[in-house]
Amino acid sequence: MQIRTLATAVALALAGSAGALEIHLPPETATYKPSELPGYQLVQRNCMTCHAAQYASSQPPASPRAYWEATVKKMKKPFGAQFADEDMPAMVDYLVKTYGAERGAAAPAAAVARPAAATVPAASGKDVNTLLAANGCMACHALDQKVVGPGFAEVAARYKGKDSVAAVAANIRSGGAGKWGPVPMPPFSQISVADAATLAKYVLSR
Repeated sequence: MQIRTLATAVALALAGSAGALEIHLPPETATYKPSELPGYQLVQRNCMTCHAAQYASSQPPASPRAYWEATVKKMKKPFGAQFADEDMPAMVDYLVKTYGAERGAAAPAAAVARPAAATVPAASGKDVNTLLAANGCMACHALDQKVVGPGFAEVAARYKGKDSVAAVAANIRSGGAGKWGPVPMPPFSQISVADAATLAKYVLSR
């Protein structure tokens, strides 16, 4: 009887305080280890939209390539990560050579150059729809509502009346954390200044 009474009291106390509970997470500061491997930019772009960079560094350091392949496939299905199938080999290569059993393995120059040409947009001249698709922008943003990041209309409202195109373009290329909540935006430094400006103008026109 005493145990039941104590349990009831605890349950009532928790229920009474549930509505007032607020949790404030600190901004994400961890990043993936920089690398010349093409998978580095892909991992920055695709993985940090859903989890912190510590996820990779917390995996067993002796993990073989097959382990990382299974992990990346798991993120896409069943977890629903929004990245292209053709990006997966480069992502796995970066992860196993940076955090797994192949740490320190040098990537041949040709191996670095070929995947990069397939996944990194050209320096300039692409239309906005191509840029949005190539860089996975709509996986984290919508036009008028928050998804992972803010809606474009919210960004346009915040930057109204400022040197907005330059500011938003710089944010696209450098990324950042803490401006729109705890989930960081990874840097898209592979996007040229001209293409970043094209994307910024589109965002600010919403």
